[in-house]
Amino acid sequence: MVEERFTHTLGVVETAEKLARMYGADVEKARVAALLHDCAKFYKYNDFVNKYGIKIDEEILQYPKIIHSFIGAYIAKLEYGINDEDILNAIKYHTVAKPEMTLLEEVIYIADQIEPNRGDYINEIRNIIDSAISLHENNQILKVGKKSLDIALIEILRAKIRRVKERDEHVYFLTEKAYEWYIKKAL
Repeated sequence: MVEERFTHTLGVVETAEKLARMYGADVEKARVAALLHDCAKFYKYNDFVNKYGIKIDEEILQYPKIIHSFIGAYIAKLEYGINDEDILNAIKYHTVAKPEMTLLEEVIYIADQIEPNRGDYINEIRNIIDSAISLHENNQILKVGKKSLDIALIEILRAKIRRVKERDEHVYFLTEKAYEWYIKKAL
């Protein structure tokens, strides 16, 4: 694993643990999903198909930056022995999100986006969530509402969609559907 990817992974693990504690998700599952979320980052798709005979939906192949998350769920199961569907789905959807994510899926999606070593396109959201985590860890706020997690998701999805469009790339349909779903949920 490249040092930069390792540093990112450790940042996701730390952030996921904090978010899981704050919102009441299973901390151990969050830790495992975060640790394995990029386990297929350097897998070549053809090597994956040749080794396991599993093909990924053709539409996903049109989005090179997300392929690793879908392959990653298989790798976590086949190479690391993870059979927990919550963990596998958190890995699978950590790059794209989807409507009606589970709490663990939300935690991993957000942690991957806001971990401290990530680029700065999401700094404002990261700072707000970091402040809430700090207050929670210092017992200055005891209960954090689920609505705040939904708002964070909306803002992260909005920023991600804007960033993809600014690069003249196409937004994966599940990401758009997730954004629309969380907006409706917030109303």
